[in-house]
Amino acid sequence: MGLENLSSPRPRMRPAEAGNGQSGFSLVEVLIAAGIFLIVALGVLPIFSQAIVNNRSGADYTQATNFAKSEVERLYSLPFSSPELTVAGAATVRTDYFSQKDQKWVVGVPSAGDPPQWTRTTTIRQYGLGGMVDFDEDGTLEGPLPAGAPASAVHAKEIEVQVVSGRAVGNTFGVAKRITLKVFKAY
Repeated sequence: MGLENLSSPRPRMRPAEAGNGQSGFSLVEVLIAAGIFLIVALGVLPIFSQAIVNNRSGADYTQATNFAKSEVERLYSLPFSSPELTVAGAATVRTDYFSQKDQKWVVGVPSAGDPPQWTRTTTIRQYGLGGMVDFDEDGTLEGPLPAGAPASAVHAKEIEVQVVSGRAVGNTFGVAKRITLKVFKAY
C-alpha cells in the first residue's frame, strides 16, 4: 500500500447523458402552460381597458372642473358693475369653445375645420333681495331682474358656468362630460 496510490489521479466522472427524458419541458406541458396563461390574460384584459376608460373620464372631469372654476373665479373677481357682468334681457348668455387648433378659448361658433374640444356657456342673471327669497319647484330662484332694472334694485348677480366636452356620445373613452358651477356675487 504505499503512498503512490494516493498521488495517482482519480478517474473522471462522466456527466449524465443528454436525452434521457429528465431535462426541460415537453411540448404538451408548454402548450398547457401557454393555454392557462392565455386564459388568465384574457380575464385580466377587461380590467385594464376599464382602468383606461376610468382614468380618461377622471381626467375629463378634472379638466372640465378647472375650466369652469377658472372662468367663475375670473368673473367673480370683476367689479359688481363690470360690463362683463351686465345683464341683457332676462340673462346674458355667452358661449365659447376651446379650439383644438389654437389651444385657447374662442368666442363664437366653431368652424367646420376646428371641432370644439370643450364648450363653455356662461350665464349672468341679476336679482333683488325679493327674488332671492322665492324659489321655484325645481329649487331655482324665482324672478331674476331684467336688463334696465335700477342699479339700486340689483343686490346680487348669479354667475353660472357650464362646461361640456366635445367628445361624441358613445365614444370609446366614455360619454361627454358636463359640469356646472354657480356662484352669487353680492353688491
